[in-house]
Amino acid sequence: MTAIRATGLADRLARAMSAIDSGTDTRTDSGTDSGILPGADPARTAQRVLDELLAAVPGAAAGALVLMHPQTGLFWTGAVTDLPPESCHPFFGIEHAAADDSFRRMAAARSGARALRLRESNPEMLATVVEAFDFTDELRAVLPDGAVAWGGVSLWRRSGAFTADDETLLDAVADTAGAVLRRAVLADLRTGTAGHGARGMLVIADGKLVEFTLDDAALRTELETRRFDQYRHIDHLVALATADPRFSTVLRTADGRWLSAHGMELPEGRTAVVLTSATPAELLGPRVVGAGLSAREIEVTRLLCRGLSDAEIAAELFVSPHTVHDHVRSIRTKLGVRTRAAVVARVFDDTYFDAFITHAAIRHA
Repeated sequence: MTAIRATGLADRLARAMSAIDSGTDTRTDSGTDSGILPGADPARTAQRVLDELLAAVPGAAAGALVLMHPQTGLFWTGAVTDLPPESCHPFFGIEHAAADDSFRRMAAARSGARALRLRESNPEMLATVVEAFDFTDELRAVLPDGAVAWGGVSLWRRSGAFTADDETLLDAVADTAGAVLRRAVLADLRTGTAGHGARGMLVIADGKLVEFTLDDAALRTELETRRFDQYRHIDHLVALATADPRFSTVLRTADGRWLSAHGMELPEGRTAVVLTSATPAELLGPRVVGAGLSAREIEVTRLLCRGLSDAEIAAELFVSPHTVHDHVRSIRTKLGVRTRAAVVARVFDDTYFDAFITHAAIRHA
């Protein structure tokens, strides 16, 4: 029975992935979904994937799905269903404190789905998030595509406990769900816009927001608005700053703008979070890692963008020119371009290559 449910769920997710790739809108006028709305807010795709998982896993009554930055593993948006708003902040706080079963740790260890009550390996999450809000168990998994984690999902029960069969079901579809998230992010990056010069700052002390300045009133409203059943960007940034004052990540707003957020320590235990428009460098990492370039292909791309010939790249990497030629052909295919010059245009983006390559080689492996 578990295998049958997994096959059906994987098929539905695969159809969603095809819809994103083909650019066909499968959302009906009545508001129901026959698939993922392609090329739109990735958080809406996250919501659809979460809905499919909640429907497929017996006893799952609530859940959260977070989209993870492919280099840092930090969250940048997400979807939440039927969780109390008070649970979001402790959930994010525990996640970013790098507990043993945090999504980042699970991605690094390549561990499969875990039912907390079955494993009882995260007592803090059980006490602070699960039991504190009248849930009885949590089932969580990382959603990868290849070596990169694109999301993490947590499902909650209100009675009983998840089983080993539930873990097996979630494991069976995790890669497909991760591929759907990756496709949605890449489709959005092709059409998304920059932050239009947005600039602001948050000051956090003792886990609370004490100051917030932003030169864009509409953007401030967006960051403070609860979306996807209680998720707020502002709460997420507070949780990140509380866990690690020196974090860096990106955010995507409902109107398609991408922002960067960088934390820095202030005196007296306070943390400042600087918000700016995301630069092409900060968005090229998801684009290129999302294309599936291997570590060696990223290195070849770095040298190619600096103008080296195949022979010169081969000498630099101590491989044959034929091997370099094969790498360049693979890079062109993965990036969807036909020439070496187009590779440079796609990756270098005229001015931002060095900043990008510093981060692009960081992989969840």
